[in-house]
Amino acid sequence: MKSVEVKGLVLRVVDVGESDRMLTLYTDKLGLIGAMAKGAKKITNKKNTGTTEYCYSTFILVERNDKYYVNDAECIELFFGLRSSIDGIALGAYIMEVLSAVGTTDPEPDLLRLSLNALYALSEGVSTAEKVKASFEIRVASILGFMPDILSCHDCDEREGDFYFDVMAGVAECRECYRKKERRHETVSEEHESHIVYILSPGARTALNYSIYSPIERIFSYNLADEDMHLFSRASEAYLLHHLERGFRTLDFYNEVKR
Repeated sequence: MKSVEVKGLVLRVVDVGESDRMLTLYTDKLGLIGAMAKGAKKITNKKNTGTTEYCYSTFILVERNDKYYVNDAECIELFFGLRSSIDGIALGAYIMEVLSAVGTTDPEPDLLRLSLNALYALSEGVSTAEKVKASFEIRVASILGFMPDILSCHDCDEREGDFYFDVMAGVAECRECYRKKERRHETVSEEHESHIVYILSPGARTALNYSIYSPIERIFSYNLADEDMHLFSRASEAYLLHHLERGFRTLDFYNEVKR
């Protein structure tokens, strides 16, 4: 029997019996794991707060028979402000579901840092939900190895003006190059359903690039007009969902709340 100290985010809590909790954790050293917290449901138990959903905690884990058990849990950050709005609750749940879907037992520190920064920004109200969501989505895709190349036109290296973002290929084309291909019937059409193209204004493309390349601790430190944010948000969501080849129940709920 061996023990290990990790820092981790509680993604999911399932009550077991009268007093126990089964946790899904995303940790700094072990990646995505399950862990049983005996007695953690009891209010008087010292593990109670540190094993609640959305909590970022220091855990002492004991491994027995290839299973982890929580020996101790001390809360570092509860992200209490998430619960103050329906947007925060819905988007927080989406972030947790994405982590659960893409996480493995190989730790990815940037993925954990990004998620913690996103939850903090939502909890403290320092960024809008739409900004947090869009920047989170495109950075997750980039961390997972799907980084798009949109610094300039894929064909002619143009860097100014409106662009067309092909989410399948992960590249952008300037208006002129895109229209040349249209005239040759090489771009999106009913016969070419393999292409999914989104228009990017200069502001939307700048936000995408900033969210991909900026330091994670400053990923939400930009301003964007509403119209540009709408284009950025649509493209970022489509890009992540396409490359993960799946949807998310919590995303459907968030989008319903926004509507």
